[in-house]
Amino acid sequence: MPIMRISLLFVAVAALACGADVKDFSKTVPLDAKGRFSLDTYKGSIHIAAWDQPRAEISARIEAEPGWRSMPVEDVEIRVDALSSDVRVKTEYLRHFFDDGNLPLVHYTIHIPRGASLRVKDYKSDSEISGVQGEIEFDTYKGTAHIEGIQNALTLETYKGNIRAIFTQFAQNSRMNTYKGTIDVSLPRASAFDLHSTTHRGALDCDFPRTIHATRDLRSMDGAVNGGGPLLRVSSYRGNIRLRAI
Repeated sequence: MPIMRISLLFVAVAALACGADVKDFSKTVPLDAKGRFSLDTYKGSIHIAAWDQPRAEISARIEAEPGWRSMPVEDVEIRVDALSSDVRVKTEYLRHFFDDGNLPLVHYTIHIPRGASLRVKDYKSDSEISGVQGEIEFDTYKGTAHIEGIQNALTLETYKGNIRAIFTQFAQNSRMNTYKGTIDVSLPRASAFDLHSTTHRGALDCDFPRTIHATRDLRSMDGAVNGGGPLLRVSSYRGNIRLRAI
């Protein structure tokens, strides 16, 4: 009988621990049609889609990673600082763990106004962004991203990350930089822009015919595509950049 009681107690404790492995968060705040939305997070996933509503809807599922030293989900908070013109969301860990593998995963699902600008600072999440027509800034350490429907300025920074970006039109100066990662960009074939590229032990693969002018720095190339236009500046250190014509 004592053995059975101990077993039942162990099962109950395990069930409680399992139930504490997940925490959900949800909040909706006003955001102007041309406002700004920022997200600062560490690891997990990010899904951001545009809609025709004057507000931002933020949902997150926080999941503990397996391991005896895993940080409890109760020690993770989603901080939201909101003005009608500027909404900032940040994943905050209430305790510091030296081994990032013990930190919980945070999976975001977010809707923002179609014309809002977007800034994402990430460590190593898997991200999908679609339909955002304002300026986009995306910075990741080792994450992946698929960004589509781009119509405005795009700024990409990645360290050992892989990013796929698809423009519906190229109308604003944009900048992309990778360190040991891959950036794959698709632009309409009729896009007119000026290309400036710098590579160091990396590679640039470009579908667009252009006039190339040698510069003092032999790693750099400048060229006008379809008569020239907004500046597209790309740089790579031991990484790969692909510009596709679609």
